[in-house]
Amino acid sequence: MRIIGGFARAVRLDAPPGSGVRPTTDRVRESVFGVLGDLRGRAVIDLFAGSGALGLEALSRGADPVVMVENCPAHVRVLRANLARLQDALPPGHQPEAVVLQCDVLRIPQAIPERAGAFDVILADPPYHPRTGGTGPRELLLDTALAAWAGEALLVLQHATRDPLPLAPLSAWRALRQQRYGITTLTYCRCRVSAGP
Repeated sequence: MRIIGGFARAVRLDAPPGSGVRPTTDRVRESVFGVLGDLRGRAVIDLFAGSGALGLEALSRGADPVVMVENCPAHVRVLRANLARLQDALPPGHQPEAVVLQCDVLRIPQAIPERAGAFDVILADPPYHPRTGGTGPRELLLDTALAAWAGEALLVLQHATRDPLPLAPLSAWRALRQQRYGITTLTYCRCRVSAGP
């Protein structure tokens, strides 16, 4: 797995251990960042970061700041190592703020309340089918505290194609665009509909 664009293009990334890990494919990442366009100076938060592939890709493409949220300690260790490798590859004049936050995604409004409404883009690749009590696409969209905290950020949600999402009026999130890649779908949405991604 490698960074596919930007300042740190071709930097190798390690994947966290375990069979439950599902890194975002190069094809899907290319699609996401093709839609997002120029990220220079845009604030990005990567939820369920895992290896950090999405957040680090954003960092390589000029996003600043980038916050990567991951709850699993083993995954956080891999993520920090990947971040260090990427930072070593960035040019001296480009050292954006990069933060790794170890916490449950639904605790973000309490963990970093000072960043409410501060992000332009939210990248989310939750477990498609979480264990009982876990957080997947459905739980993420239905969490009213997180929706209020997100403000007008564009949410890019990766989820299983066959699973329906609780979009508006069932939740605060309205779909702007969807792209299907076999068993995976990308849904772009906002709490308030605007001009689009």
